[in-house]
Amino acid sequence: MSAIHVISESLAQIHLLPAQDIPNPGPKVPPGAQAIQDVVGYIIWIAGICVLGLFFGGIVASTAGRMWDHHGSGRTGARMIVSSLALAVLFGLGYTLVTQFAAGAS
Repeated sequence: MSAIHVISESLAQIHLLPAQDIPNPGPKVPPGAQAIQDVVGYIIWIAGICVLGLFFGGIVASTAGRMWDHHGSGRTGARMIVSSLALAVLFGLGYTLVTQFAAGAS
C-alpha cells in the first residue's frame, strides 16, 4: 500500500470517529411506568375527593353548630370550609409548581 492510498482511505473513514457519529436515541418509557402513573392518578383522585368531603363536612358542621347554638361546632365548620378552599387552591397549583421546579432544576 502506498502512502497516498492509506491517506485517502483514512480520509474516507474519518466520519466513523466515535465522537462524531454516536446515535442520539429518543426517550423511552421504562417498564412499569404506566403502573406508577395509575397509582399516582388514584392518589390525586382520592385527594380531590377528600377536599370535597372536607368542604361539605364543614358546611354540615357549621350549619349544625349554628342551628343548635353550639358555637364550637360552628367555628370548627367555618375553619373546615376555609381550609378546604385553601387546599383546593394548593391542589390546583400543585402540578404547575412541581413542573416549574422540575424544569428549573434541569
